[in-house]
Amino acid sequence: MQKQTYDVLVIGGGPAGIFAASLAHIKGLKSILIEANDYLGGQPLMIYSQKTIEDYPGYARIKAYQLIDNFIAQLKQTKVSVLLKTKLISYVSNDGSFVINLSNKKKICAKAIIVATGPGMFTPNRLEIPVDKHKNIEYNVNQLDSYKNLNVVILGGGDSAVDWANEISSVAKSVTIIHRRKEFRANGVNVNNLKKHKVKIYLNYEILKVNKNQITFKNNETSKIDKISFQKLIVQYGQSIDSTGLNVFKNLKIDQNKRIPVNIHQMTNLKNIYAIGNICIYDGKPSSIVCAHGEASVAVRHILNRVRSYADKIVKH
Repeated sequence: MQKQTYDVLVIGGGPAGIFAASLAHIKGLKSILIEANDYLGGQPLMIYSQKTIEDYPGYARIKAYQLIDNFIAQLKQTKVSVLLKTKLISYVSNDGSFVINLSNKKKICAKAIIVATGPGMFTPNRLEIPVDKHKNIEYNVNQLDSYKNLNVVILGGGDSAVDWANEISSVAKSVTIIHRRKEFRANGVNVNNLKKHKVKIYLNYEILKVNKNQITFKNNETSKIDKISFQKLIVQYGQSIDSTGLNVFKNLKIDQNKRIPVNIHQMTNLKNIYAIGNICIYDGKPSSIVCAHGEASVAVRHILNRVRSYADKIVKH
């Protein structure tokens, strides 16, 4: 069976990958996007879908999931092939192009690869205490309306926990946040907003037990035991990241933080393999969706020049 041939294979369905695949099509490159999860959207959709973004051009304020919806809508207007629940298993470099084996048993050819996987696959860190199995414990925040008029408890002290406490307070009956340390690790402005939004705060408390929609927790200084009931419990203890997907790229340079160094064209040390978004690193790199989209533009432009030069040679021949 003849293998499908593409100009660009984009790995990763987050903001960087979606835009890279869309832009490649707009520029006349035949592209395919693969994503290991069963949905597009990446880190913003999984970790902070309801968070308000205020630093994306063209929008004074927009929810993360709405911005992702816009990216996906743009992608759907193209002829980009999209394969979900699909990984790159192996590849062979053939004179600057690649013969690629995918996890869905398909084999394709591509003239360039753009790695846009972010840090890797995210898995929420779970409670390490005995917990009853019930549907009211969540590790990812869904639609805000699902917390309307409910008593919500959030565990954690980082940016995600504090941001969600502030966001959910706009619809919930009550919001309580419990953190094991004496101080929050989140942005100071957002921490100050907790009081503004009347969020009840417990600092320096250890969670002992979660049973029948009730949390038992202990003050680390006084050893006083408290209990609080909830209708929804949101655990925000961070994420574990699986970056083993990069192992398929033999001899790829990766730094101590598992980021891929790139040059001014977003090219890695491997010929015709590029990296964009949070997976790549270079001097002075900002970490933002806007920056990732700029990197996608740089990579696509470099690939376009090479592919067109191939086409010119064929025509001249």
